[in-house]
Amino acid sequence: MLRISLYSAVAALALLVAPLAPASAGQKNSAPTTQTATSTAFGLFGSANALSLNTNSVSQGNLGAGKKVFQDNYAPTHQTATSGAIAIGGDASATSVNTNLIQQGNGALGKKVFQSNYAPTTQSATSTAVSVGGDASAVSANANGVSQGNAR
Repeated sequence: MLRISLYSAVAALALLVAPLAPASAGQKNSAPTTQTATSTAFGLFGSANALSLNTNSVSQGNLGAGKKVFQDNYAPTHQTATSGAIAIGGDASATSVNTNLIQQGNGALGKKVFQSNYAPTTQSATSTAVSVGGDASAVSANANGVSQGNAR
């Protein structure tokens, strides 16, 4: 079975596109993201449930060929999730979640190739649950997955 890696496929595609590319090629992707989610709940003689959720997914890719190739991917992410639940005579549940997935890739053929991938991430999740006469549950979670690659 013939297996071709992603980098080999990118390089082969770059060879096909090379005659179409100018002597100097510049490619830049920018995807700044700021997300804020706030949830509050109050229950009197019952339950209170609060959920704050931020989800971010960015995919950036460059493919170029030429004497000089400049490729930049930039995806800063700032996420804040805050949940609060108060219950009197019931259960209180507060959940705050941030998820971030960034995929960045560059593929280039040329004499001088400059490639950069940059994905700084700031995440904050805060949950507070207070219950009088019931159970209290608070969950805060941050998940961050970044994949970056350069093929030359």
